[in-house]
Amino acid sequence: MPDGRKQERRKHERRVTHTFFTIQWVDSHGRTRSERCRGINVSKSGVKIETGEELAPGTLVNLESERHELNGTAAVRHSTPHGPVFLTGLEFSEETKHGVRLPLLESVDYYETLQVSQNAEPETIRRVYRIMATRFHPDNAQTGDAERFLLLNQAYEVLSNPEKRLRYDAGRQVAQHQALPEFELKEFVDGIEGERNRRLGVLCLLYNRRRRDADHPGLSLLDLERLMAFPREYLEFTIWYLKERGLAKMGDNGECSITAAGADYVETNSPQHAVLHRLLKS
Repeated sequence: MPDGRKQERRKHERRVTHTFFTIQWVDSHGRTRSERCRGINVSKSGVKIETGEELAPGTLVNLESERHELNGTAAVRHSTPHGPVFLTGLEFSEETKHGVRLPLLESVDYYETLQVSQNAEPETIRRVYRIMATRFHPDNAQTGDAERFLLLNQAYEVLSNPEKRLRYDAGRQVAQHQALPEFELKEFVDGIEGERNRRLGVLCLLYNRRRRDADHPGLSLLDLERLMAFPREYLEFTIWYLKERGLAKMGDNGECSITAAGADYVETNSPQHAVLHRLLKS
């Protein structure tokens, strides 16, 4: 098979995922290391994940998916810097490949992919897709992005079809009532550092809410409890601090929303914080 056709087939085999993986490997000093990493996409042959440090090509890792029965071994193909994290490609061992079932992954937010409201009219979806597809088409030498283009096509295929969109919206509604896995990390729980991270976590949620739904930019304390899986008592001091600093405000409807100062704070601090950087994309 010609190389071009092989590359095209690999692109179409990839599925976007937001599931988390735990990886374990032995570093150059002989120490066993482990890390919890967010997945980006997966295929029958491997997975791309975000890691907090660069892994040398050829490094063997054990990996385990948190939400799916995908356990096994893989070798690092590449590990490249991307903001505060590294994009690391892993190639499954032959034995692990036999256990991969596609799709084994949750889909991303297709509305966010196309940068449209969940209430967008079909004509708006078509217009936005045409603009973004032209920008990210692999043939565009300046802004082409093959993975982004593939994801745009997946999003448009679903949102432009009334029946598929209805099913997608129903599944999305269920997913929105589940806590985000990022908040399970100990960085959000322990001591003063946990409190600082909860403040940034709340701001990230409010930032995303404002960007995605300008007509309804706030979240209630109940919403925050659900998304963060923290009891109200953990969040009362957090909300008080954010309001006192002018980073968030409370509306007459009892919902908390981010201010312009809060948005500036998120954009300044999240690039240096890998977990918060993921939150902004979740």
